[in-house]
Amino acid sequence: MNSTGSTNLWLLMEVMTRRRTLILSIVIVVTLTAVVVSLILPKYYLATALLLPPKDVSIPVAGLGRISEVVSVTKGLNLPVLVTTSDVYRRMLMSHRITDGIMEQFELVERYGARNRDEAYLTLLENAEFSVTDEGLLNVAVEDRDPTMAAEMVNSFVERLDQVNREIATSRARQNRVFIEGRLSQITAELDSARSAFESFQMTHKTVDFTQQIRLAVDQAIELKIKLGEIDLELAILRSKLGDDNAELQDRLRRRQTVAQQLDRLESTNSDSSFFSLPVSAIPVLKGQYEELYSRVRVNEGLYTTLLGQLEQAKIQENEELPTITVLDWAVPPEMRSRPKRTIMVLLAFGLSLIGALLLAAWLEFVSRLRTQSPDDYKRVSQFLNAFLGWLPGVGKPNKS
Repeated sequence: MNSTGSTNLWLLMEVMTRRRTLILSIVIVVTLTAVVVSLILPKYYLATALLLPPKDVSIPVAGLGRISEVVSVTKGLNLPVLVTTSDVYRRMLMSHRITDGIMEQFELVERYGARNRDEAYLTLLENAEFSVTDEGLLNVAVEDRDPTMAAEMVNSFVERLDQVNREIATSRARQNRVFIEGRLSQITAELDSARSAFESFQMTHKTVDFTQQIRLAVDQAIELKIKLGEIDLELAILRSKLGDDNAELQDRLRRRQTVAQQLDRLESTNSDSSFFSLPVSAIPVLKGQYEELYSRVRVNEGLYTTLLGQLEQAKIQENEELPTITVLDWAVPPEMRSRPKRTIMVLLAFGLSLIGALLLAAWLEFVSRLRTQSPDDYKRVSQFLNAFLGWLPGVGKPNKS
C-alpha cells in the first residue's frame, strides 16, 4: 500500500511538472479574474438596529389592584407555544402596512429599478433581514449600496413599527374606554335606582341605623314583658290575700292592661310615631329587605368606583404618546462593507482553479497515453480537445500520426 501510494504521488508530481504551464495559467487567470470581479462588484453595506419588544405587563392603580397596560399588540392573543412576542413583531415588519410607507419614503420602485410595487416589495425583503436573537431581542437589518441610506431605512422600519404598535394600542384603549363608559352608565343608573329604593325604605320604616334600632326594639319588648310578668305575679299574690274586689287589685289590672297594650303595639303594628320605633314581629322581614337594598347600594358603589378609575386609566392610555418599543441600538451608517467578501472570493477562486487545473492535467496525461496504447481512441479524443480546449496553453494541437 505504501509503495502504491508513493508511486501515485510521484506520478502526480510528474504530471504537474509536465503540465505546469497549463496549471499555472489556469490558476493565475482564474485568480486574477476573481480579483478583478471582486473589485468591480458594487459594495453593499449592512446597517442594523436592536430592539426590545414590549411585554404584556400590569401597572398598579390606587384602589383598583393592577390593570393591564395596552402597549403590546400581543396582549390577549393565544400565541403558539414556540412563538414569542418578538416573532410577532418580526412578522409585522414584513407587513404592507409598514413596507408600503418605506417604499414611498425612499422611492424604492425607482431605486431598485422595479417594474411595479410588488417587485420592489420582494426586493426590499431580500435586502432586509428581521431576526430574533437567542435572548429574545429583535434585530432589524437592511443592506444597501449607500451606508447612510441603509441606516435611514432601518431606523424608518423601527419608527414605523412603533407607530403601528401605538396606533393598535390606542385603538384598543379607545375600545376599552367606550366599553367602560357604557358599563359606567349602566352602573350609574342601577346605583341611582338602588339608592332611591333604599331611601324609600328608610323613610317608610323610619330606619337609619337598622341594627341599632332592632336592638332597641327588642330591648323595649323584653323590658315590657318583664314588667308584665312582675304585674302578673303581684296580681296573683293580691288575689290570694285580698280577693278580686280589692281596689289595689283593680289598679294592678289597669296597669297590666296598659303594659299589654304597649307590648302588643310594639310586637305587631307600629302606630307609634317615635323615630326609633320598629314592630318586633316585622323585624325578620324588614331585616331581609334592608340587607338586600343595602347590599345593592354597596355593590353598585364599589363597581362605580372601580369603573371610574378604569375609565381614567383608559383615557390616559388613549392619549399617551410614549414609545412602546425600546430601542437598544439605533442604526448608524456602517463603515465596513458587508459584501463582496473579496478575500473569500479570491481564495475560493484560487482553490477551485487549482483543483480544476490538476484534474485537467491528469485528463490530458491520460489522453497522451492513449496515443501509444489506443491510437483510434486518441484520435477521437484529440478532435474533442482541439474543438473545445485547444486555446488553453499546454493543450495544443497534437501531431498527426
